[in-house]
Amino acid sequence: MKWTRRGLGALALGTSALLLAGCSGGGGNAGGGGGGDAVDGTGEVTGAIEIAWWGGDARNEKTNAVIDMFEEANEGVTANGQSADFQGYFDRLNVQAASKSLPCAVQLQGRQVNDYTSRDLLLPLDPMIEAGVIDVSDIPEAVVDTGRGPDGNLYFLPYGAAYDAVGVNTTLAQQAGVELPAEGYDWDDFVTFLEDAAENLPEGTRAIDSNGGRPNFFIGWTQANGKTLFDEDGKLGFTEDDLVEYWTMWEDLRAAGVTETAERTAEEPSGPDQGYFANGQLMTDTIPGNALTPVTAVLDGKGQGHEVTTIPYPSGAEGSGNALYPSGFAIPRSCDNVPTAAAFVNFFTNDLDAGLVFASDNGAATNTKVLEAQLADPALSETKKHELELFQRIVENDPPSIVFPPGYQATFEAAFRQAYEQVAFGRQSVEEAAASFIAEANAGLGS
Repeated sequence: MKWTRRGLGALALGTSALLLAGCSGGGGNAGGGGGGDAVDGTGEVTGAIEIAWWGGDARNEKTNAVIDMFEEANEGVTANGQSADFQGYFDRLNVQAASKSLPCAVQLQGRQVNDYTSRDLLLPLDPMIEAGVIDVSDIPEAVVDTGRGPDGNLYFLPYGAAYDAVGVNTTLAQQAGVELPAEGYDWDDFVTFLEDAAENLPEGTRAIDSNGGRPNFFIGWTQANGKTLFDEDGKLGFTEDDLVEYWTMWEDLRAAGVTETAERTAEEPSGPDQGYFANGQLMTDTIPGNALTPVTAVLDGKGQGHEVTTIPYPSGAEGSGNALYPSGFAIPRSCDNVPTAAAFVNFFTNDLDAGLVFASDNGAATNTKVLEAQLADPALSETKKHELELFQRIVENDPPSIVFPPGYQATFEAAFRQAYEQVAFGRQSVEEAAASFIAEANAGLGS
């Protein structure tokens, strides 16, 4: 497992070392954790804290630069950083959670946060907002709410908001004789767009991947069509009939040759900048909103003259089909230096200079002033500008806030893909696979 510490480089640590990697001391400052729900983070900002995040070398460099800025702005503060790749990060975090030795500022994502709130490991941030320690005045309410748990409390402050988009190879679309879907298009419009394009696409290309097993698209479909993804108990909120309808749509497209084959989809390299869309073999596909820049770079490197763009997910009777997937920092109950941790969370999210240094590396900046400053930067690439402007459009449409229940990451996503593969490879009917998935998911969710 890779750890990155500022000034020390990468260290490989054993399990015993992980258990000792504590939420570092802060000299017993007022507002320390561990004593109930009403910790407001007030007190002297001084002493040491540990900060944890996931990411590669580029994100580590930017995050460490922001940590340096935070130390310079707060004399007497020492902030040490820990990072790992995404999977390794959560493996380590679970060890630290079990030993109540979580770092004082822990990066989380909306899809994982309730794995930790369900064990009462995190402090609500609402008292810190009320005390003026953390400022949310420049963050849209719909974005702030993505950091809330099932009880309505805010458990992490989103600093970056990822979203999914429909990537479109406009060169292939032009060759197929189709125009981009109009503003506010729905799923019926999207299916028609794909079917029309499939008739005239160049040989060796397809309109879209075989996407019935992609949770991203399904989440978008449920939101646009007024389906409930999860109920108040953290179980599935949609019905077996809903899932049959959705998978049947994709199976009809696959049978008609509109999508990639099941075999080709199963063999596709992982990563949006390595898949078939990035290689010019698909006219469209779902991609992370911040993947436009790397996908464009891959296609440019091939020299085929392909141009790409991104558009929002299809809408529906209930409005936007785009959900936000935020990343932000939480403060564990075990933290003994809450004032300094809260000051860091606030600084990372709201400081203008820090935001320009981090440059929306992990989702679009949630602070509107930081985002506007990035957009005004003349050095900003056109693709990055489009990514950030599309985020603004999505937020303006008041995207739904999804509370992902405990167990979502481990239970829902892999099982959803596997269940649809059973259909695509002819091993189960749509009805059989839907029933099996719902039973399996409900057995593991919400606990």
